[in-house]
Amino acid sequence: MKKTISKIMLALLAVACVFNFNSCSKYKGYKLDKETGIYYKFHILNKDSAQVQTGDALLLQCQWALKDSILQPFMPIQVLVEESNYKSDVNNAFRMMHLGDSATFIFDADTFFYHMGIEKPFEEKELYLTFKLNEMIPKAEVDAIMAEQEAQYNAYIEQARVVEDSLMQEYIAKNKIKVAPTASGLYFIPKKAGKGTQAMAGQKVAVHYVGKLLDGTEFDNSIKRGEPLEFVLGQGRVIPGWDEGIAMMKEGEKAVLLIPSKLAYGESGNQVIPPFSPLVFDVELVKVGE
Repeated sequence: MKKTISKIMLALLAVACVFNFNSCSKYKGYKLDKETGIYYKFHILNKDSAQVQTGDALLLQCQWALKDSILQPFMPIQVLVEESNYKSDVNNAFRMMHLGDSATFIFDADTFFYHMGIEKPFEEKELYLTFKLNEMIPKAEVDAIMAEQEAQYNAYIEQARVVEDSLMQEYIAKNKIKVAPTASGLYFIPKKAGKGTQAMAGQKVAVHYVGKLLDGTEFDNSIKRGEPLEFVLGQGRVIPGWDEGIAMMKEGEKAVLLIPSKLAYGESGNQVIPPFSPLVFDVELVKVGE
């Protein structure tokens, strides 16, 4: 009789656990989402508001914490909700929320930081992230915004290319350059023949150079530094225009390389070279090989 009563009590307890995660959860006050393995607790739950979907853009307040301490107090973050890469991905937590919600999610810290690609900065096993979802842009609006931005960017790129081509042609006419460009668009203008070894991909070369923008602004000069630039040819260690141009030279040869931006620093430029800048290099192939 006692055994029967014990079995009934255990059965009733099991049923109670199904309907009351708060009392039976691994973490007091938290529920377990069985599909993702994420423990969660809603502080504010707006079921009648729009629920987060993949592709939505979110503006949230986010707090990082451990069980008994705060690592990072609430600060605003912007998130584009993506497809999940693993079961307990934070994107799955976002999709549990509605506009106006506030919730805390518990993540396995090792898994979380592993997928972030960084070393876990603490010893504790759990990471507590609290989100307050303040604003949400639906995927359709996000797609429309991104399409408009892409169209504007493409128009900018096209205009920049037109301007660059015009500047290149003006420079070619002004300097009476008669050579035809290579298939890639490089202008190789020989100045002094070389009698030494032909440069080839895979060889180490030493090159003296002066680099300028089309308006004559000098941005680099190995002669002033007192030593040539050494690199292995054809391995992408210099801009593509150099790999191509230097491979056309023999040891001792001098030339001018007129390089379009697509063979130099392109649409990004660098610290001293503006985007879409054709470059002019006076080069001398000092040495080929060790």
